Amino acid sequence: MTASILRRFGVDNTEQQSIWYARADAAAEILGVDARERDATNAPPFAELEVLREAGLLPLTVPARFGGAGLDWRTAFEIVQRIARVDNSIGQLLGYHYIFQAFSYIDLPDDRAQLLADETIAKRWLFSSTGTPQGPQAQARRVEGGYVLNGKKPFATGSRVADQIYGRAILPDGSRLAVLINTGWEGVVRHDDWDVLGSRLTATNTIEFNDVFVPDSAVIVNLGASDAEREPHQVLTTPGFQLLFSHCYLAAAEGAVIAARDYTREQARPWFHADVESAAEDPFILNHYGSFVSRLQALSAVVDQATTALQWAWNQGPLLDASERSGVAEQIVAAKVTAHHVALDVTAGIYDVIGARAAGTKYGFDRYWRDVRTHTLHDPVAWKLNELGRYYLNDTAPVPSAYR
Repeated sequence: MTASILRRFGVDNTEQQSIWYARADAAAEILGVDARERDATNAPPFAELEVLREAGLLPLTVPARFGGAGLDWRTAFEIVQRIARVDNSIGQLLGYHYIFQAFSYIDLPDDRAQLLADETIAKRWLFSSTGTPQGPQAQARRVEGGYVLNGKKPFATGSRVADQIYGRAILPDGSRLAVLINTGWEGVVRHDDWDVLGSRLTATNTIEFNDVFVPDSAVIVNLGASDAEREPHQVLTTPGFQLLFSHCYLAAAEGAVIAARDYTREQARPWFHADVESAAEDPFILNHYGSFVSRLQALSAVVDQATTALQWAWNQGPLLDASERSGVAEQIVAAKVTAHHVALDVTAGIYDVIGARAAGTKYGFDRYWRDVRTHTLHDPVAWKLNELGRYYLNDTAPVPSAYR
């Protein structure tokens, strides 16, 4: 994906892409003014959501055949990156929204998909989910005209500020029901309990369902007992999310280097023994920046390659076979592993070029590392390495799941 560290040559954006990128840049400029202060305050990002909404960035992954912009994944993730470089939490929030908004249409019949698209575009909804597949799951039971949901779920990214929640609930027979839950419905309780090291403004709170009635019109599909039962094109959600994470890690690292560069130019001092007048001429600082830029350019290329793979799989639709889905998934795993290590190293390494004074809390340089460190705990990278090794060495295809 396009890195902002160095200019990308030979790539022309379409007129429509340029419009969306300009809107994303305008939103990022607003969010960048007080990103550090908002991170420290740790309040639910209602105001930040309105910045995205007013910029017209929310409905963009509604399919074109239903009247939406139908953005391809390359463009959607580029928009996410432009936001995430200045405020990684809000970039994550937008990325989760894009995926849950788009993937709802995989299983909906055209008539219901059209109704959802019309309402989504008109109301500029933000989508989120019921969060982690680990731990207790929400339960659903059949009643006249729909289902009743009960349960409590932690780590529901975006849920505190979302309009619609893509939820999964377990039926008595063990199958999983996919539904869209309006956060204004009676019995939906959204807690303010997200107080962690980083990714603080992702609104990843606990959500609770107390006898929430979900009408049949809000039911998407019965997903079966596991993703392994579904068709390959229906289980691209997990690779999509894994790729989103890579984009966010890349953006955090790029944002850190951009912020460090500005500080180095304006405020940093050369080391005592360096026979130069400015930090920007210190040979060891220059070496660090050379390392940062080269590694980020390489990561950008890996993430771009994985994005091309996801878009190809998405375009195949029902023609996608299981082996092709596996190949795309592992391409994305490779990107995620690389992004994990590079982003952690770079966001921590910027202190070597900005110096001791920059450790002051008023600068907030730590938020880039904190965001990456927190989100990279989403699923252990050791398991990703093991999965990739099994695929390459033993031709063991990953069984589709919430983490594969």
